[in-house]
Order: sequence, then C-alpha cells, then structure tokens
Amino acid sequence: MAKITLDTPVQFLPKVGERRAKQLEKLGIFRVYDLLTFFPRKYEDWSECVPLFQLKDNEEQSFIATLVGQPRLSRNRGKATVFATLSDGSCSIRAVWFNQPYVMDKLVSGEEFFFHGRITRDGFQFQVVNPVFDQRQKDQEQKSLIQPVYPLTAGLKQGHIRAIVSVALDQALPLLSEVLPLSFRKEQKLCAISYAYEKIHRPQTTEEVEIARKYLVYEELFLLRGALSIYKKEQKDLRASFPIRANQETMAEFNDIVKALPFELTSDQMSVTKEILKDISESFPMNRLVQGDVGSGKTVVAFLSMVACAIAGYQSVFMAPTAVLASQHYETFRKFLKGRDVGVELLLGSTPAKQKTEIRSRLQSGECRILVGTHAVLSEKNIFPKLALMVTDEQHRFGVKQRAATDERSRHGLHTLVMSATPIPRTLGLVLFGDMDVSVIHSMPKGRIPIKTFRTSSAEDGRVIATIRQEVGKGHQAYIVCPMIDELQEDAYEDEEGTLEMRRKEDLESAVRYSEYLQNEALPQMHIGLLHGKMKPSEKDQVMKDFSEGRIDVLVSTTVIEVGVDNPNATLMIIRNAERFGLSTLHQLRGRIGRGNLPSACILETDKYEGVSQERIDLMCQTTDGFRLAEQDMLLRGTGDFFGTKQHGIPQLKMANLYRDSECLKPIEKAVGKMLEEDPTLQNTEAKIMLQAFHDHFGETWNKPSL
Repeated sequence: MAKITLDTPVQFLPKVGERRAKQLEKLGIFRVYDLLTFFPRKYEDWSECVPLFQLKDNEEQSFIATLVGQPRLSRNRGKATVFATLSDGSCSIRAVWFNQPYVMDKLVSGEEFFFHGRITRDGFQFQVVNPVFDQRQKDQEQKSLIQPVYPLTAGLKQGHIRAIVSVALDQALPLLSEVLPLSFRKEQKLCAISYAYEKIHRPQTTEEVEIARKYLVYEELFLLRGALSIYKKEQKDLRASFPIRANQETMAEFNDIVKALPFELTSDQMSVTKEILKDISESFPMNRLVQGDVGSGKTVVAFLSMVACAIAGYQSVFMAPTAVLASQHYETFRKFLKGRDVGVELLLGSTPAKQKTEIRSRLQSGECRILVGTHAVLSEKNIFPKLALMVTDEQHRFGVKQRAATDERSRHGLHTLVMSATPIPRTLGLVLFGDMDVSVIHSMPKGRIPIKTFRTSSAEDGRVIATIRQEVGKGHQAYIVCPMIDELQEDAYEDEEGTLEMRRKEDLESAVRYSEYLQNEALPQMHIGLLHGKMKPSEKDQVMKDFSEGRIDVLVSTTVIEVGVDNPNATLMIIRNAERFGLSTLHQLRGRIGRGNLPSACILETDKYEGVSQERIDLMCQTTDGFRLAEQDMLLRGTGDFFGTKQHGIPQLKMANLYRDSECLKPIEKAVGKMLEEDPTLQNTEAKIMLQAFHDHFGETWNKPSL
C-alpha cells in the first residue's frame, strides 16, 4: 500500500474500497482525517457486567450469559425475528433481535457471550431487545471491554466502522502534529494528541475516554477561536466605510421621525439605536449583532439606522427571509416615513421585469435610499452609488457568500447590522463573534401581553377544536403546526447494527391530512389554509399573504412559518407532536403569535410526555425567556448547528459543547491572544501547525465567517 496522508481518500484504506467509501460519504467521511475525527456517540461499558438476577427493568445494562439451545428464526410478512434463551446459571433471560437475521450465524449454542442492551419486562419474563454482543475470549484482558458506538447509515454495522477506524488509527496517528502549545497543555493538564485520538476510539477504561475527550474539546475550541481571531484581525484592514455623521439639521429631522412613530421606543431600543449611530459615524465598518427575543422590536432599530443613513444622503439594504415579511416591512417603513422625502423601494424575485428596471434606475440615481427585499437585493444588476449599510433580518437564513459579493462590489466597506431573534447564549457568542459588537434588546414593547403556554394530549383534541372555534369566533386567527407534510412520508432509521428500515410515522400528524380533516369535518365553516416546504415559493407567498390579510382563519403548516409573517391578529398556536421539536424551534414558532396587544395562547400537544421531551415542554410552559430556553437547548442537545451557524460559515463542532465546556473558553482566549501577540504574521511553527490543523479539522466548511 502507498504511503497515506491525512487527506488520503478513505477508499484507499484496507477494508474499505469504492462501495464502502460511498457508504462512509453519507456520514461525512471522505478522508483519513475524517475517520480520526468521526467520534463515537457513546460507549458500551462491558466491564460492569451484572448477574442476570440483578438486572433491572428499563435500564441499559451489560451481562455475561451462555446461549441455551439453538436460536429460533421467525418470519412474518417479510420481517425476520430471532429469539434466543440466555442463562448464567442463576436464571435465564430471553433475547430478541428484530430484522437482524444475520445474528443467527454468530450465535453458537453453549458458548459464552458478552451482551449489552436495554432490559425490559415482558410479563414475568425479562428480555433484552436487539442487544449487541461479542463472544467472550479466554484471554479477555487483551480485548477492551469499553466499546465505541458510532453513528451509522444503511449497509454499515458497528463492526465495520470499528475495524475501519482502527486501520486509520494505525496508519495516521504518527502523522499528527501537536496542535496546542506545550505551555498551554501543561497549564491545562492535557494529554498528548496521539494519546487523545487513540483513546477516544480504543479506550481500555472510562477514565481514558474522559482524558481524551478533555484534550479534544480544548483542541477544537482552540482551533475555532484561533481561526476566528485571525480573521477578525484581518478585518481591521478592510476598506474604509462611509462615515454617517449628523449635523444639527439632519439630527432634527431624525428626531422628528422618531417622535412621529406610532409608539414610544423602549429604553433598550433607544440605547441600541444610539450604539449603532455611534458605530456608523466612524470611517471603519460597523459589524454589530442585535439580539432580541421574538417581538422585542429589533426591526424599528434597523429602520432608524437606515433613516440616519438616508438623511445623510447614503443608501441601505434591508434583507428579509421571506417575500411576505419583506412586503410587510416595506409597508411599515413607508407608513413611518409618510410625507417625507426618503425613497423606499421593494425588490423581490417576483417583481415584474419592467418594475425591476425602474427600481434599479432610481437606485442607481440615488433617489432610492432604502431598498427592502429578499435575496433579490443582492443581484449584480443592482448598482448602489452610495451603499453604506446592509441589514439582514434573521441572519441564519442568509449565507455569507451572497453578502460578501455585494460588499466586494462596493468601493467602500459596508456597515453591517444583523438582527437575530434566536437568543445566542453569551458563551456561544464569545466563540462565534469574538470582538464583534453585540447589542441585546431585553425589554418588550409596551402593550405586549405575555403568551400563555399549555400542554395537552391527543385525547383532548375536542377541547382544542373548541378553543379554535372560540378564537376564530372573536375574529382572531390560529396556526396549527404539524411535523410532517403528507401521510405517506417515511422515515429511515438505523438500529445498533446499522440495519436500515423504513417505517411510516403513524403517530405523527400529517399537515395535509389534518388540514383536510379540519376543512371537511371539524371546522367546515372556516377557511383552512395549508403551508409546507414542498410548495412553490409563489404558492407559499400567496398563502402567507392570504393569512396576513385575514382571508384564512386557520393556517395548518410545517415549520416553514418559523420565520415568515407578522400577523397581530393571530392569537392561537397549536403545535402537534410537540416532542418532535427542539426548544429553539418551539420558541420561534410560538413567537409567530402575540404580535399585537391581544391575549394569545400556545398549546403543545404530545402523547410522549417523558424524558427530554418532558423537560422541553415543561420549560416552554414555564417561561417565554428565549435566552433561558436557548441555553437549556444547548444543554439538552449540544450546540450542533445551533441557529443555523453552518449556513453562515461557522463549522459545526464535533466534540465540544459550548454550554457544558464554557469554562474552557477563557484560557483558550488568553492562549490565542498570546500566540498572535508573539507571532502577528503567523510565521512560527506553532501558528502554521494550528492553521493546517484547522484546515484538516473543518475543511471546506470554513468560510471566513463574519456577521
């Protein structure tokens, strides 16, 4: 075999080949390095085996038992089930494997095996379903009793992944260079890099797993924070921006517009507006994130920022995530500016060609000072002679590449204002944004009534229907959110051995079917609308427009309404199968109601009120604080692709959890700062190794993130 590198395609490794390589690609594994960083999702600890008589119901446990007699294979409608009896002399237990007929070849009567799985009680008999097992060797000390468990895909079993990863470790461990500075490793009491990667995959004890995990968490956060710091440093050399400075006359006009608003600004809105006005008065680009819970009034702050630019003779762009929302903002801005000489235009993908030409003409002449729209505002055909400010609403709906293209066409660096309704915990913000300025709007506008949240089950469907009738009878509107599009949609899942099965989610409510039920049976006198992601953009826009203008009483939808339309008349939201959604999504969905001064309620319907789902639902019923919910979401499920970070260039973390591992950030920040201070041009060996390791670790997902 030819000498490998960390970038060698996995198909050239022993035990892989072209067919297996395609299976690995589905797991995001393309290179040898990807295998090294394909970390186990959990471990089976076979070192703490218990006698069969001590097994406990509904617990995951390990035990040693002998196979009694021959296993039995049963087939029913093409589904295979294997039954076996296990004994350790004290008592016996039944083992059942569903859709794994191949285990018949591995089970040998009279032989002793390690078993690991969830124990359940079936009447008076204990049983273990789909247990993993391994034949006990005479010299078992040579084999680890801590077994890694990896994510799987169709055609791959745990044994396949373990063997392939082991081959990669043998070949690649000598190729790894120490990423973390020696002084930093000593200070944080971290192991060597080769030990960490070896033991995360092939541990002998649970203690070794924790030692390895600690190193890998520090390494990942160090790489991410280091690369971001380098990029932030590069940003200081950007082109100068237009400084937006007010004189006495323009300041008076600005204050008149503020006073003419149909509501009084909250103290948070006023302080954030002042921060932005100070930022844009500088000759270097502003880069500010405005965080605020759903309905906190971020759009008004953005509007006033654009007004300040317009009065000073400069242009702004406002990007919204949907055409309907863009249209609503456009109408709102026009109303706020009624009778004033500030050109506001709306540009959508669906805008007629003739109208687009006219808008672009007014844009190029400078007559249009504020351009509102969706992705259409980024078109190369739009020529901005004095573009100073770019505002993006719901940042996670846009990618940096599109924004960067507009920035590159400008002769000046752009002031950038980002609004996010997804509360970003401080620890996450520290890593993602570094020195970026972050403003938070905590207070809600006056007159807003807190949304009440309740839990219910499908058994109370009649009461839910009655509640819908009551609200619509008052002249209000309702949302109903379902986790599926149609009843024929199937779900693929893998068991521990990687067997791919297709099953219909009969327990999940279909958006299509439920809308038909409401229209034909439960609420025939009402206008029922349907919205889902498989509809054409024009169809979705029309449905959202009809709902916002009151032509639809009840809108049945999937999560596409998470960011979509502001309708102050919508006072009720029902989320069916609520256990299927994460906290952040539930909170975003709930934020679609309570947009006006009417009492609003959110009903979370679930028949699976247990475990993590119960924690989420209880918390939703207890609080409307988005920051508290976001931190709890990170604790429950990790950061993952939190608020869509993948879309704007921040790579997903493979090992670290920014909530759980927040204590690592301060020493990492200090170490990265020291490295850049001692080697600002990044010419030393340590810096070069770090940059190469970042490329290896995150690959093409690194997209120079900047909010």
